[in-house]
Amino acid sequence: MKRRDVLSLLASSGIYTVTVRAAVEAPRLNTSFPAGDLRRYGVAPSATPAANTVALQRCLDESAGKATVRVPAADADYTFAGRITAQTGTTIVLDKGAKLRWISTELTGGEWLRSATRPGLEVVGDNFSLTGEGHIIGPSTGVYVPTEIGLFCSGASGARRRGFIVGKNVNIMNWGSHGIALNFTSNIEISAITVHDCGYAGIQMLSCADGKILHNEVGAIGPGANGNAYGISCTHDSRYYNQDPQAESNGRAVANPFCTNMLVEGNTAYDNPLWVGIDFHGAWDCTARANHVYNCRHGLTMQGSSGDAIDYSGANNTVVDNSVTTRRLNGDPTTVTAVPRLGISVNGGHRHRQDRLVVANNSIDGYGDSVHTSFALQHTNTTNVEITNNKVTNWKGWGCYSAYSDGIVRGNEFGPPADPTQTACIFVAIGGQLEIAGNRLLVGGGPRPMYGVYINTPTDQPYRIHDNDFTAVSQWPYAGHNGTRLDPRMVVGGRP
Repeated sequence: MKRRDVLSLLASSGIYTVTVRAAVEAPRLNTSFPAGDLRRYGVAPSATPAANTVALQRCLDESAGKATVRVPAADADYTFAGRITAQTGTTIVLDKGAKLRWISTELTGGEWLRSATRPGLEVVGDNFSLTGEGHIIGPSTGVYVPTEIGLFCSGASGARRRGFIVGKNVNIMNWGSHGIALNFTSNIEISAITVHDCGYAGIQMLSCADGKILHNEVGAIGPGANGNAYGISCTHDSRYYNQDPQAESNGRAVANPFCTNMLVEGNTAYDNPLWVGIDFHGAWDCTARANHVYNCRHGLTMQGSSGDAIDYSGANNTVVDNSVTTRRLNGDPTTVTAVPRLGISVNGGHRHRQDRLVVANNSIDGYGDSVHTSFALQHTNTTNVEITNNKVTNWKGWGCYSAYSDGIVRGNEFGPPADPTQTACIFVAIGGQLEIAGNRLLVGGGPRPMYGVYINTPTDQPYRIHDNDFTAVSQWPYAGHNGTRLDPRMVVGGRP
């Protein structure tokens, strides 16, 4: 007897009970609405989240590459449950005020850092576009939910997704982990959107290339996880990086490379007191320009990587015309309570220094600490670096800190420190080959730092130091180890 017949017999005798779950059926098409309109497929505020999910999925599938999906505004939210996918050629336009709200997510999405995800909308093809003036709202407020992502797109090493556009006043909020997460995606443009109240990161990209992150507002990030949280982040999967056969000879060709050719410009990052406003964990040919960071523990970092890739970094990167301050967006005092606070940091790796780096015309306010664990402006393990024309105010400890770096520190301006105890405008810890020229201290009537230039290691080769103005310091304009007057032999030509 077949198994089906046995079950039928047992069920009829009352020995075995068969439970049948009714599938959610998509409603019939309402052809009074045009192709691509959600209402054509039965998506409605009055429908259940399960019914809306089925209907929206059908709408996206049938419209991909054929019709623009329109989300009209409504008196109430459109609610959904679980993962919805967008195929190649999907274009979505949100009418002003339209709200897509997920009431729950499921662990059924593609992988992010080797773990399954809980996406609201997952892009599984190329040439995706989401624009308009509506909202993508998650189910989680004020909590961290691992891999819960509002908008997720992932390609693969050597097989990137191509074409990802989000813009024009879209608002993404209340996702337990990320607002937007992209992995192995290229030809990206995310512009003029808001992302806020997400548990771990606003916009984060892994091994992405050829992207523009422009004029977005990203903030209220937290509570974070493992001490980390990010406003905007360009990074990569660092696991086993040091075992990749290309790691030593050609970092651009590793399986999980740093992000490449990313422009992060004109963004506002705010209220991330746990960690970083704008972050690059390794970078090739990337630019951070004209961004504004408020009330973030660390302002802007263009650094080497971490984990298994901690000894490696990229090259040919630029940090220009940015402003970072510990104060809040409305001007109120900071809510950052941790002591270490980096304003702008451009470290490299110990084995592979960051090469050809420009840090210019930035404004840095309120960073550093009096116990010398963090600094307003930091550059270590860099080569061919240019630190020029930056303005540092309301700082503590060492204003500009350097170690194992070669290049130019020129034309930077230091205002009065917030705390003059154990302060130096420019502190060179060890191993530098630097020209330090044309820098100046302007304190007005404020506190005076102790030192101008402080060369800490007497066995370093002489530095090129000239044409600076640190006459307003309280002790030595040029100091050496232990705060003594700088030995003339530490300066090329014998005098600064």
